[in-house]
Amino acid sequence: MKKILGLDLGVGSIGWAYVHEAENSSEQSSIVKLGVRVVPLTVDEQQNFEKGKSITTNADRALKKSM
Repeated sequence: MKKILGLDLGVGSIGWAYVHEAENSSEQSSIVKLGVRVVPLTVDEQQNFEKGKSITTNADRALKKSM
């Protein structure tokens, strides 16, 4: 049985899952645990969200880094 830790690193959250994956027909795959951690918005980001501006400071920063 394979043990796998999966991570989803987003701009405003980190998702994770720990699963057992079957390697043969006698085993059964299963999700052991999973969860998400949300990075709270700053006051400026909250105000921008309420005004309808969809991009966060972190998303803007990530976009500039990827260029």
